[in-house]
Amino acid sequence: MNAEWHDAHVLGQGAPMDDRVAWHLAHAQECGCRDIPRTVREELERRGVAVPERAAR
Repeated sequence: MNAEWHDAHVLGQGAPMDDRVAWHLAHAQECGCRDIPRTVREELERRGVAVPERAAR
């Protein structure tokens, strides 16, 4: 886990979907310590955005 990235990029509880999508896209690239949640994956697919693979760290 990239603790430094997590400390600098806190996603608040109840964040709007646009914020969640942006956070999880960045997270997949910079940390990738866990999979993108189902609801965010579904939203990415709905928007026609490729679901990224987790970063190999």
